[in-house]
Amino acid sequence: MKPNHGFRRKGALLLVPLLSLWAAPGKVAGASGPHGAVDLVSEQTSVQPARPFWVGLRFQLEQGWHIYWTNPGDSGEPPRVKWGLPAGFQAGPLHWPVPRRIEDHSLIDYGYQGEVLLPAEISPPAKLAAGADVQLNATVSWLVCREICVPGRAALALTLPTGNGTPGPASPMHPLFAKARADLPRPAPKSWKVSANLDKYRFVLNVDTGIRETGATFFPLEPNQIENAAPQKASPSSRGVRLEMEKSDQLLKAPPRLTGVLVLPAGQGYVIEAPIVASK
Repeated sequence: MKPNHGFRRKGALLLVPLLSLWAAPGKVAGASGPHGAVDLVSEQTSVQPARPFWVGLRFQLEQGWHIYWTNPGDSGEPPRVKWGLPAGFQAGPLHWPVPRRIEDHSLIDYGYQGEVLLPAEISPPAKLAAGADVQLNATVSWLVCREICVPGRAALALTLPTGNGTPGPASPMHPLFAKARADLPRPAPKSWKVSANLDKYRFVLNVDTGIRETGATFFPLEPNQIENAAPQKASPSSRGVRLEMEKSDQLLKAPPRLTGVLVLPAGQGYVIEAPIVASK
């Protein structure tokens, strides 16, 4: 997915130099960035051969400032990471908790405020020397916004000991990882029926969950499909919800499907893919 690079905001972009802080063995590395801090943290206290484990980028943001989801909405771009791992280690993609609609003047951004963890799974090789230290490096870039956008960049490192194959205790960060997992969108249940219609002005998304839903919010995975700042009109039905969304004026060709995260009133998000029927 191509991010939206239009930072349509008042004020100038502020340039932030590279921030670096390398960790001592067994410690996490963090950096103070613009209007917050970022850490590289691990769910486990050690690395076991051939046993995948989870690390994450933990952002702690000043009040009122936010970073972005994988589709940033009307402006901005999501955090990015470049891994530097020992030979034989592989990193999976970042995972994205359900975002929020964040109002910023006439814009709507999709992102996170306060504290958020973006987890990634690390797969180690089958052969590791027991007792040796493993250092994981991550170069992180992000954009933090509140009326103006400020770019941040940090070089982080995390050093963990290698175990003998028996998992050690979870780290103090385990509750943070558990919360992040609970906030991740789930695949929509196979019993759901989803469809979408598109006319000249709007998308109409129909979601049959089997029960009455009192409301819903949709976050498209692809940019420039809906008008992010326009209200989404949810109409409950006896077996689900109907959601009307204004079509983006930047959408030049009807997509074959509408893919994104549907968030129900309780806060749980579901990944849905709705085939689109174009109305004449």
